[in-house]
Amino acid sequence: MKILSISLDKNILDKDSAAAKRMVEYGNLVERYTILVLADRDQEFGLSDKVKVIAIRKSNKFFSLLKLKRRAAEVLNSENYNIITVQDAYFIGLIALKLAKKFHLGLEAQVHGFEKFSGARKLLAKKVLRNADAVRVVSQRLKRQLISDFGVAERKITVVPIYSEHRTCNTQHITYTNDKFIFLTVGRLVPVKNVSLQIKAMRHIVKQFPQAELWIVGDGEQRQALEELCYPLPVTRYVKFFGWQENVEKFYRQADVFLLTSNSEGWGLAVVEAAAQGLPIIMTGVGLAGEVIKDKESGIVIPVGDQKELEKAMAVLTEDQELREKLGRNAAEVVKKFPSKEETLALYKKSWQTAVDNKI
Repeated sequence: MKILSISLDKNILDKDSAAAKRMVEYGNLVERYTILVLADRDQEFGLSDKVKVIAIRKSNKFFSLLKLKRRAAEVLNSENYNIITVQDAYFIGLIALKLAKKFHLGLEAQVHGFEKFSGARKLLAKKVLRNADAVRVVSQRLKRQLISDFGVAERKITVVPIYSEHRTCNTQHITYTNDKFIFLTVGRLVPVKNVSLQIKAMRHIVKQFPQAELWIVGDGEQRQALEELCYPLPVTRYVKFFGWQENVEKFYRQADVFLLTSNSEGWGLAVVEAAAQGLPIIMTGVGLAGEVIKDKESGIVIPVGDQKELEKAMAVLTEDQELREKLGRNAAEVVKKFPSKEETLALYKKSWQTAVDNKI
């Protein structure tokens, strides 16, 4: 089997990155795995004897997509491939769909969630996903959404939870910062993550629990705005920004409670990583909520955007150590049952085979 992958992840350009190492593992499953990715400059190199990366210098959106399509066509004309797999269900997804039809290939669409899902993007997603030969999703929630909202046939869908290398699965969480009570959030600082909700909640939490702090690990377009939000509340001494971190595990181990307040989420990898450390979770009803984090069983699930419910949950877990330990322990037990790396790779291969079979 030969696969052409159109990726959105520029981290694969770093041969030592986790993303690049995953590509090598994918390549070990097939005869050839070629990756196209838009980047800051043109370059080509091999990650292994089976995996090749072709970076295409991006310019404006239209010409970037045009160059991507042309380069993909050149690759497909030079060698026979079986599948195109694409991480995007919008404009790049449409390009992949057209290429798959032209070259009579199976198309696998990967869906991790939907952001900025309206207008033309929504129409494109429906077209791409309905016509894909296989769709790989990260959660049962997304599978149900694809069936009900997009009309995707269930037989085309393979659910593969995102594998995390941080799954050490400590069923007994140990906190080392005993003088402080640490709420932790990890992720991109972008509007959909709604980290501002946590900062606003801290205004009320610290009045009742002055030992509480909110640690924010991550970076993004909203960082400055979030830092500025702390001043008028005022909670600057209680909210700490750590930026992007290579080693997030040490933060999970120091925290008391993990927060995720996204308005939308495909899965929620940081939740899995926190749960693996036995850390109790408060999260909005998105992504893996209800599937991994079940309300009052393996965490506390609150409505999207509900600051009062967030404050209530934060206060309850600050006071109730026994509940924290129970929720953290139960979440870790759930994560233990996730597919292993080998099982995850087998599910990837199953989805690729589905694309081939459905095309035939």
